[in-house]
Amino acid sequence: MKQAGNRIKRLMARSQFFAAAVLLLSACAGPATVTEPSPSFPAAEARQTFSVGFRQISDRFIENISVRKLAVEGLKGLGTIDDAIQISDTDGTIQVQSEGNLIRRLVAPDANDANAWSRLTVDAIVAAREASSPLGEANVERLYEAVFNASISLLDPFSRYSSAEKASRNRERRSGFGGIGVRFTTTQEGARITEVFDGAPSARAGLKPDDLITHVNGHPLTGVKRRNISKMIKGAVGSTVELRLRRGTRPAAIELSIRRARIISPTVYLQERKNILFLRVKGFNKRTARQLSQLIASARKHRKRPISGLVLDLRSNPGGLLSQAVRVADLFLSEGRIVSTLGRHPASLHNYNAHRAELGHDLPMVILVNGRSASASEIVAAALQDQDRALVIGSASFGKGTVQTVIPLPNKGELILTWSRFITPSGYFLNGLGVPPFICTSLLSGTVSEMVDATISNAPNLARMIEQWRNASPSADDEKKRLKSICPTTDLRPDMDGKLAEYLIGNRDAYQRVMSLSPAIASAIN
Repeated sequence: MKQAGNRIKRLMARSQFFAAAVLLLSACAGPATVTEPSPSFPAAEARQTFSVGFRQISDRFIENISVRKLAVEGLKGLGTIDDAIQISDTDGTIQVQSEGNLIRRLVAPDANDANAWSRLTVDAIVAAREASSPLGEANVERLYEAVFNASISLLDPFSRYSSAEKASRNRERRSGFGGIGVRFTTTQEGARITEVFDGAPSARAGLKPDDLITHVNGHPLTGVKRRNISKMIKGAVGSTVELRLRRGTRPAAIELSIRRARIISPTVYLQERKNILFLRVKGFNKRTARQLSQLIASARKHRKRPISGLVLDLRSNPGGLLSQAVRVADLFLSEGRIVSTLGRHPASLHNYNAHRAELGHDLPMVILVNGRSASASEIVAAALQDQDRALVIGSASFGKGTVQTVIPLPNKGELILTWSRFITPSGYFLNGLGVPPFICTSLLSGTVSEMVDATISNAPNLARMIEQWRNASPSADDEKKRLKSICPTTDLRPDMDGKLAEYLIGNRDAYQRVMSLSPAIASAIN
C-alpha cells in the first residue's frame, strides 16, 4: 500500500510539472501561478560533510570499519524517507533503484577513499531525489540524518549523529550558554521558576523560586511552549533581557532588566545531615569538579563544628565529560591511577593519574551508586574504591565503560563516536560490568548494623566475587551478566543507602571494619 501511495505521489508530481510548463508557455499572455520549489540540496557542503563523517568514523571508531560499508549502509537509509528507493552493492558498482527500476549505476571507488565515497553518496542522493518526490521534498537535514543514522547503525549503541540544532544544545550542556541562570516549568500563564542558580544574573537581580515570568522582552508567554520560552530568555553573553513577573499575591508586576552571562548549569547539590556532607552529583559538565571543591571548602570553612565525613551520591548520574570525572577523582586522591583508556586510535591511549593535594584526606568517605550510575560516575566510584579511598554502597552500576569523542561536522552537526574503553586501576574493563558495591543494599535486609555485620561475615564470598569481577574477560557477556546479577539494581529502598552511609561515617569502628575488607580482597587476588 505504501509503495502504491508513493507511485501516486510521483504521478501527481509529474502532472504538476506539465501544468507548470503550460503556465510558463503562456507567461507572455498574463501572470503565471508561482509554485513552491523543492528544497535545494547543497551538494558541495554535503560532499564535505560526508567526507569528514565517513573518514572520522573509519579512523576513530573503536572497531575497524571501512568507508565503503559506512557509505553503502548510509545510502540504504534513504529508504526510511521513501521505501521505493533501494541501494545495492554488486560487482563493484553501487546501483540506485526505484521500485526495481535502475536509476543510476556508480562505480565503487577504493574501500577507504572517503572523498570519493562522499562524492558517490551525493551523486546517488541527487539521482534518488530526481526519481522520488518524498526525497525531493525532504530538507537537507533530514537527508543527513537518514544517511548518518543508517551508517551509525553499524556501530555501537552509544555512537550517534546530532543535527545542527541538537548539537548546539549538546554544546550548551557541556560548555554553557548565554542566559540568566534559572530553571522553570511552564504554566498556561508563563514560566514558573523552580531554581535560581547561585551567583547567576538571576540571583543578583533578585529572582526567586515560584516567581512567575509572564513577559519576555514585552512578549506575553501565555500558551508559549517551554522550548520557545527558553530561546527567548537565552541570548548573547552581555546582552540584556527584559522580564515582567508576578510574585506571590502582590498585585503589581515586577519589571526587571537582566544582563545575560555565560551559564553552566549546576550539577552538584549539598545537603548537611548529622555533620555529614551529602554531595549529590547529577552529571559532569565543565564546572563539576570546581563546584564540588568550592562547596566542600566553603562548608568546612564556615562551620563551627567539624565535618564527620563525606557522602558522594552518584546514583542515577548518567556521566558526562571524562576530564571532569578525572578531576573529581583527583580531588580525593593524592597519587595513584584514576583510569586508563584503550582504543584503536593512538590518541585514545591514556593513563590518568592523581597529582594534587587530596581534599578532605582526613574524612571518611562513602559513594552511593545504582544501576543508572554510568560512565563518568563509574570512573569516580571505581577509582576511589580501587585506591581504598571510599566505600561504595548500593547496587552494581550500569557498566557504560566506553569513551565517546565529539566530531564537529561542516554542516554544524556532530558525530559522537565510541573510540576507547575504560580500564579501572585494578585492571578490569567497566563496559558491560560496572562497579561492584562493597555493601549491596538491593539484597540485604535488617537494620543498618545487621547489614554491616552480614557484609563482614560474608567477606570470603565477597573476595571471590571481586576477584572474578576484576578478572572477567571484556568479551565474556554471559559472565558479566552473571556477576551483575549478584547485586541487582532496585528502586525499592533508596533511603537505605543514605542510612547506611550515615551509620558508617558516624561509627568509625564499623567504617574501618568494612574498609579492612579491601586488603583482604587484594591478597586474595594476588
